[in-house]
Amino acid sequence: MNNKTNTAIFVVLLGVLIGWLSTFIPKSHLAGHYLANTASIINPSNNIIHNQSSINIEFKKNDSYDLLYVSTKQVGFTSSGSYSVTQHDISLDENQHQQIIPNRELSFYEKVMISEGSTLSSDAMPYIPLNREEFLLVTRYGMIHFCKKVVCSELSTYSNDIPDVDMN
Repeated sequence: MNNKTNTAIFVVLLGVLIGWLSTFIPKSHLAGHYLANTASIINPSNNIIHNQSSINIEFKKNDSYDLLYVSTKQVGFTSSGSYSVTQHDISLDENQHQQIIPNRELSFYEKVMISEGSTLSSDAMPYIPLNREEFLLVTRYGMIHFCKKVVCSELSTYSNDIPDVDMN
């Protein structure tokens, strides 16, 4: 074999080896379709739920996303753009925003809810991976539980009370 052939074989084998080794590096890349249901309680003393919403977001492999946010009152928006993920944060850079408005007068709360950037900001939002299929997204107004491909079951609720511990 000549020197050019040896060099080509070496480069190909080196590329395969580097590609294989890169599979062991932890990735902070989200991919796939995630669903979440949220509820905003406006008057906690009466437990009046003002808005229940469904959020569908798809993180695509080319670092773009598509999002659908719709309330039970049929008000919401669609959004798309690019996203970046670090080990602790998700940033959404919206380049398209379209409001979904029913044929009726909107309340002030609904108008604010569907304005650009009101629900999910473009700032770095902390996220907490729960497992390979679920994560919590911390927004300016609360926390959203996302699950891959299915609507999430309810998380356990926590209180400030001292927990009952059974040592047996």
